Amino acid sequence: MILESNPFLPENQEPQRPQFLTVLCVLSFIWSGFLLFCLFILLIFSSSIFSGLEKLLVGAEGMPPISEDQQKALQALLDLGPQKFLIMIAVAIIMYMTSLLGVVKMWKLQKWGFYIYAGVNGLALTYDIISGSYFSIILSIAFIGMYLANFRYMTK
Repeated sequence: MILESNPFLPENQEPQRPQFLTVLCVLSFIWSGFLLFCLFILLIFSSSIFSGLEKLLVGAEGMPPISEDQQKALQALLDLGPQKFLIMIAVAIIMYMTSLLGVVKMWKLQKWGFYIYAGVNGLALTYDIISGSYFSIILSIAFIGMYLANFRYMTK
């Protein structure tokens, strides 16, 4: 396999992953792993969750009271129906797994990892902008920027 030369490395020396890139990758592994675990739990128990949300919306006995805004949000989710809800979960799982693939490649100092990660998280930014999740927007842009700052160490 032919590797691109890296001007930051002496001849015939294997590239070393910078400590900052290692920390970023570990944080991404933890976050993506946690979210994938939660998404798989949602996938497995989606019918129970859906019926619990219906009970919560109608104010069944033993359910806590919810505000009008929460009722609107729950109604919008329930209006999707269980099939669209499952599709949304499946799409999220695919996106996080693809993002995780990018992180694994960056862990191995492969430039394609950054392209994969930035592409998938760039797509996710559109959802964050539409939903008004400003914290997610800032966090995603910050991580893409921090990975970009380490791009020069990636050789393949």
